[in-house]
Amino acid sequence: MLVTKNAAELCVLLIGEFYGQLPSRVFSALIFKGRSTIAQIAQQTALPPRSVRHSLAVLIQQNAVYHHTDEDSSITHYEANADVAYNLVRIGKILETVQDCYGPAAKSIVHDILVLGHVKVSDLVATYEEKHGQTNGVNGHAHNGTNHMNGDDPFESDTEEESLSVADRVYNQVGRLLAYDILEVVVPTMFRSPQDDKTTIEQEVMAEPRFKGGVRGVRQTRDFDNAVHERMTEIHRERVALAQSLKTALYNEEHMAKRRKLANGASAENTFLSSARELISADPDIVIRINFDKCLVILRNRKLVAYAEDIIGETTAQVYACLLATLSKQISSCQEDPTAPKDAAYDHLRGAVVTTVEVFDNLGADIDVSSGLGKTEPGMVDIRYAEKLRRQPPKERKTMVLQDGEEWQGSDDDESYDNTEEGRVGMNGTQNGHKTPADAKEHFDDAGAIRTSRMRQMRQHLLVLAESKQGFVRHCGSQDRGEWTVDFHELFAHLRTMELDIIIEETFGRQALRLVRILREKGKVDDKTLPTLALMRKPDVHTKMVEMELAGVLDVQEVPRDNNRAANRTIFFWWFDKDRAFKRALDNTYKSMVRFLQRLEVERQKKKNVLMVTERKDVHGMEEEKLRGDIYNEYRAFLDIEAKLLSQLERLDDLVSVFRDF
Repeated sequence: MLVTKNAAELCVLLIGEFYGQLPSRVFSALIFKGRSTIAQIAQQTALPPRSVRHSLAVLIQQNAVYHHTDEDSSITHYEANADVAYNLVRIGKILETVQDCYGPAAKSIVHDILVLGHVKVSDLVATYEEKHGQTNGVNGHAHNGTNHMNGDDPFESDTEEESLSVADRVYNQVGRLLAYDILEVVVPTMFRSPQDDKTTIEQEVMAEPRFKGGVRGVRQTRDFDNAVHERMTEIHRERVALAQSLKTALYNEEHMAKRRKLANGASAENTFLSSARELISADPDIVIRINFDKCLVILRNRKLVAYAEDIIGETTAQVYACLLATLSKQISSCQEDPTAPKDAAYDHLRGAVVTTVEVFDNLGADIDVSSGLGKTEPGMVDIRYAEKLRRQPPKERKTMVLQDGEEWQGSDDDESYDNTEEGRVGMNGTQNGHKTPADAKEHFDDAGAIRTSRMRQMRQHLLVLAESKQGFVRHCGSQDRGEWTVDFHELFAHLRTMELDIIIEETFGRQALRLVRILREKGKVDDKTLPTLALMRKPDVHTKMVEMELAGVLDVQEVPRDNNRAANRTIFFWWFDKDRAFKRALDNTYKSMVRFLQRLEVERQKKKNVLMVTERKDVHGMEEEKLRGDIYNEYRAFLDIEAKLLSQLERLDDLVSVFRDF
């Protein structure tokens, strides 16, 4: 895997931070030297083969290293997995998100799996039974010498499952996390690099009788590629078969609960638990691990919600969070996997789509959708424009930064408007902000009328998101009171441009940002024309342009007017390469993260003696009572520095996510 020098250094530091010096040295040799055998790694690191094998075992357990054994020579090659190594910086965010979405018990299980890398479900159940006892251990009962008392353990603090045994709670949580794609089943192909995996499949397909004589001609090449793709899709279906069965069981339980609650107000029994235990126990050798791709989808949702809250408002952002959570059930990865079969609700032309009714069913009762929107005067709202359907994603434009008065939208081809009754009626049962005669007769004491009014108000928030120039949502259909989708590619193209503009403005100033926006819109511009367009003095323009050229943000092209190539007979064209600027900003972010981790290590060395005291078993957790005043003050000062450095590291990771992963 090709990564920049700064990205490689960052991955090595993260491996050392979590797993120690020896695995860090082995990983460093693999990521800098490339694919290697054990003998080559031992030579490069000056470590004995025994230590190399132990380090590789740790890294393979975490899937930070790929390995592949050649069938002919029986030689095993190892290759660094930089993506997994970098994901270590996101562990805190992932645990926080899991707790917010699925509860403390799910967070406890995800934490343990993150520590172990991958684990058998049977071993995980046995470990929890040994740790917490055969029954639940809340209300102050310690088990086997553990210190989790009075609900301090996140697994025991989840009081919603007090009546279940420890094994049932583990099966229930693991089953739900598998159904939500937070966990995934481990298969042997995951330990091979994508290139090795594809090569192995191609060799298997080549061994078939129809390709014995080799692949010749366009038609046979196409048949071979189709066979390889079908084989990859089949492997993917086998890998997600358990998760699909658990999703079906969870869907059935949720709908059964709704029907029973509507019928007699009672909740459904935990039918999912029996299904999960039966499906997972069918194979005692099932191994699971964290699905970082799905975790990235959830982190992407959080970023978009924060972005919408800053631009539009809190209530609209809460509705947007509900839409994204509903939409994410159909999305397994931020980057589309060509081998993954699409969900039944997935439209290949429009992407994942949700309806207004689906979003409303998942909307929290604590969200006040009547707030955050203002009323308009009659005739001030163009219903045809507000309800406009954009069935296709917006086409890419040459410029992503919009000037005042411009609208960020695609072609008007194949567009219409939602002419349903829901489309014509506005917020609070109003039309253009005023009560309609039919709505004046409604009795809002009726549950159905309250539900309809609340859905209309929620729908107005969705229309606000759809009409924003950022394009948070696209109104793409009229089924079930409106269909909605999110064009993530176009949305994050705009967000990446905005983040890059912020970096340029903070680094080079407001005038530099003005020059970059002009070049982004106009393309290549002569240095004599640029001062006029920017309304700046020529010396100031040249100073800023040279400064940004030295930093790699801009480039200049010399076009001589004759063969003499004299300076006064040469045209200098300045231009802005957006993709190169993104890559440069991303690499600079890696470098900053490396510096923060190195600084953290320096601070630890400064306070080495204090930290050694706090790591003692009789002091850990009781520092304030056990330590002398001056030592405790030094310890608190170090914790403050550490918190600041790690918080800056998380902010930089947000930039990396926007520029690379989302």
